[in-house]
Amino acid sequence: MRVVGNSHIALPSLMPSAAALQQAAVHQATALALMRVASSGVRKGVYRFATHEAANRASEEALIVAMSLNLNHMADSQI
Repeated sequence: MRVVGNSHIALPSLMPSAAALQQAAVHQATALALMRVASSGVRKGVYRFATHEAANRASEEALIVAMSLNLNHMADSQI
């Protein structure tokens, strides 16, 4: 195995650093700016799945719903 670079990934800790909190705030602000419709695409309720594949499929479908809502809202606001 070949090692490229010497960058270290910070491990999870009980007390986050100020830099980590600032990076998280920037990440959250960016996501909120890109999200036109405040929806995750998942309807309220209790879900039970027979397999992990079914749960993954439902999660992907919810993501598609959220993406399409955001795209439709963006297209409507540009008209």
